Amino acid sequence: MAISNPHLYLADRSSELFFIFDLQQDQFTYMNKACLDFFGLENINIRSRLLLNMIHPEDRGYLLFNLKKCIDGDSVSDVECRVESKKKHQWLSITPFLANENSDRLLIGQAKDITSVKAKTEVLNNHNIKKNSILSILAHDLAGPIGVIGSLSTLLAQDTENLKNSSIDRNIEFISKISKSSIKLIRDFLDQEFLESSQVHLFKVRVELTEKIKSNMEKYIEMQNNLKINFSYDSNKPKIYAEIDEDKFMQVINNLISNALKFTPDGGNISLYVEENKKKVLVSIADNGIGIPEKYHSILFDKFSAARRNGLKGEHSTGLGMSIIKTIVEWHEGRIWFESVENKGTTFYIEIPKA
Repeated sequence: MAISNPHLYLADRSSELFFIFDLQQDQFTYMNKACLDFFGLENINIRSRLLLNMIHPEDRGYLLFNLKKCIDGDSVSDVECRVESKKKHQWLSITPFLANENSDRLLIGQAKDITSVKAKTEVLNNHNIKKNSILSILAHDLAGPIGVIGSLSTLLAQDTENLKNSSIDRNIEFISKISKSSIKLIRDFLDQEFLESSQVHLFKVRVELTEKIKSNMEKYIEMQNNLKINFSYDSNKPKIYAEIDEDKFMQVINNLISNALKFTPDGGNISLYVEENKKKVLVSIADNGIGIPEKYHSILFDKFSAARRNGLKGEHSTGLGMSIIKTIVEWHEGRIWFESVENKGTTFYIEIPKA
């Protein structure tokens, strides 16, 4: 037996799940009470195939892939998968270990029921995603008109210069200062929000991207009449999985959409497409806006890049955002690039490993 009696004594009384699977005999030789209760079993006399069938179909391949990695000698931990029964839909986090005892090859597993944690995390992530998409929309809706007011005050100052009316001049200057101050307030708030979020430690989990991004895009689609931009979304498969830090990755998506909004004229189009390839997931955000001048292509992702430009309606850009976006994508073991032609539009591509 790969676990000594004192360890079995502890395992039997633990609220976590423990099991031992004999790879040569293709059968379980031990399950503690918590494990039996979780799967609704009376004893360990269950074929591995029947137990595997309780794993959500979309997670089986992922679980088997990681178990094979463990059997091949790789270190594997915290493999999350959904377990389905007639009455329940639960989540497990499994950490397997390979043990060689004499001529036996045993797979020893420890697992935690993370159902409640996943539910709470889902609620928090959904709130964060909604918050970020709403902030992007508000930034466009508020900063744009305020920027126009500032520009009009400049024109008004020129038109009334010959009047030599100090009262009018003071009022126009007051309007100009308020508009600049308001735009700066919006800009500083969004910059600080993005910076603070980017500095939080990366926490990646396996996420179904198509529904997550579709849900995010629906916020923009609901507002497309007010934003005067046409939004669309599609994917090449109904479900696509990737390991991401959900909050940070969706913030990258929202930031790229926000940039597209800044440089796409009224009546323009912004589309998002998610594509699963053999080993990668490709996300593209395309617009038919004013494009990026070629002289800025090589420096766009530089920190405090000279490529920073105000949006079509005066929206401010520090140039810092693209540098952070690139860093976050690289944290996900991915890469980001773009294609752009002036007066035709821009497409950003994000490629990350699929799960």
